Amino acid sequence: MFSNVIILPLLLGYDPNTSLFFSGLATILFYVVTGGRVPAYLGCSGSVTGTVLAITGYQYSSTSGLNPNIFLVQGALLVLSLTYATVSLIVMKFGYKWIEFLMPPVVTGSIITSIGIHLSFISYNQMTKSSFDSYIAIATASSIVLISVYAPLKSLRRTSLLLGTVIGYAIYAICGTKNIGPSINYAEIGSSPWVKPPTMYFEIEFNSHSIGMVMPLLIVLLAENLGHMKAIESITVGEAPMMQYIGRAYLGDACGCFIASLGGTLPLTTYAENIGVLSVTQVFSTLVILCAALIAMLLGFFGKFSAIVRTIPAGVLGGVTLILYALIAITGIKIWVDNKVNFSDSRNIFVGGIPVILATVIQSPLQLGSLTLDGIGVATFLSIILYQVLRGHEGLKSCIKR
Repeated sequence: MFSNVIILPLLLGYDPNTSLFFSGLATILFYVVTGGRVPAYLGCSGSVTGTVLAITGYQYSSTSGLNPNIFLVQGALLVLSLTYATVSLIVMKFGYKWIEFLMPPVVTGSIITSIGIHLSFISYNQMTKSSFDSYIAIATASSIVLISVYAPLKSLRRTSLLLGTVIGYAIYAICGTKNIGPSINYAEIGSSPWVKPPTMYFEIEFNSHSIGMVMPLLIVLLAENLGHMKAIESITVGEAPMMQYIGRAYLGDACGCFIASLGGTLPLTTYAENIGVLSVTQVFSTLVILCAALIAMLLGFFGKFSAIVRTIPAGVLGGVTLILYALIAITGIKIWVDNKVNFSDSRNIFVGGIPVILATVIQSPLQLGSLTLDGIGVATFLSIILYQVLRGHEGLKSCIKR
């Protein structure tokens, strides 16, 4: 929960308390929509990071405050959520095989890998704001890696992102007190009330430029959730097959995105980190997840929490997000490995390689007529189009038969 509900909103200038509150509310809605059949806690989707930063122009620092241009994104996210809901109803009616047909493993792996590599440049910018930030980022990332590998308990390994952040923050604070580096300003913590309602953003603007950049994320969300549902099914042995609820899960995700757009936070969807927690704990009770959602909503009213989180230095955040985006990239590669994608086939080389390279180098929005795409959008569309174009004669025959 920590990386997707706290770190990502912080990086994009959103109120972590708002994200906490709405993650709990979205999880409850997901529980209702799926009939309590799918064990999943919803968190902020990392796939929107580059798009939100490109639209709002926000740059994080420990003194930058909240993002003043959130309203530019909220209207586009509302359109995205309504379109997502429409697609989910189609899936509930006709099944999900057509999604697998459009986005087989070579395509979904390419999209997810592109997201991780594209976003890694954001981490690099955070890490290199100063030489001191670079040292702190290295210390933070190293702490996370060492805890993940050498911690004696699996529970500690699963919280390596949180523990690494605490270690990096502590090193930064100690160096500040010894005049080795900049000191952390705790004034906001002292002035913040203990109890404070989450910050809401009800100003919504429907901007064609923003909508054009956000809508390609629908394909990413469909691919991500499909993979997450398959992952949950693989670890819930003896339970009812999860894939029969894929349409409901899509609709639950759409509801999470919808309330996020109305309240002013990032789209809330299922995500891999919490699926890993399920695998370790072997606790698949949706009632337990429901209780966690209620606790998160209550924590959203703890005013000092948001103030504490906003004091996290850029170097610490850079080290944490470097690991986070590396995990996203490896998740995409793992899709290729798990599905035995044959890269001796030149078609798979092009579909898997070209979009990833373009996502890496396109770090500012690309204007194509009236359509504006960031690196993730380009990689998403290109991987799907390339796969369909390069199917070959046999692929076209199977397409016609379907």
